[in-house]
Amino acid sequence: MKIRRKKIALVLMAAFISVSGLLAVPMHEAHAMASETETVMPMADTYIWKYKIENGVTYKRLYNQSTKRWVGNWIRCK
Repeated sequence: MKIRRKKIALVLMAAFISVSGLLAVPMHEAHAMASETETVMPMADTYIWKYKIENGVTYKRLYNQSTKRWVGNWIRCK
């Protein structure tokens, strides 16, 4: 009984090792596959409105969050 279990275990391990060796991809091929599918997409800038109240008058100004710069001048809101 013990010998039969050992034989079955050895056959299963040998089968697993032989199948796993067939599925392995050489490193240079894996790198070539990854570089072909890799694409670079430019991201759009993110703009938000900033508000301030000065002497009871509300102003707004556009701010680019991506570049951290102001876009345009302060505009008086109605």
